[in-house]
Amino acid sequence: MAKSESGGDPNAEIALDDGRTFTGLYQFGDARLSDYRKATGEKFTTAEFKEDEALQQKVAEWHFQDIEDAIAALGSEADSYDRDGLMAVAHLGGVSGMKKYVRTGGQNNPSDALGTSLSDYYAKFST
Repeated sequence: MAKSESGGDPNAEIALDDGRTFTGLYQFGDARLSDYRKATGEKFTTAEFKEDEALQQKVAEWHFQDIEDAIAALGSEADSYDRDGLMAVAHLGGVSGMKKYVRTGGQNNPSDALGTSLSDYYAKFST
């Protein structure tokens, strides 16, 4: 996923028209970094995050475990879906977006600011 998100560049950053920025290997935004800091009690700035590839990996491990836990919590609702695909949906659309995607049979399918829909990511990353 890092290759898709940042081309494998830990210094990658994109700024959207609405002012949000996404940084690092997995292109985390401030909201997800805040989730991590709240969950772990760690303190760092976005600039520090961007400069520290080990921290980026640590946050990514937490992020993907958090998504795995959310998928597991869906129980049988997620049984007909590819796990890697759901991981990608949650990465793009958040855990709540992934839950809506599953619970609507893929009908809840918004696109991000770059035009990538949840179903686009699901298809790209499903095995």
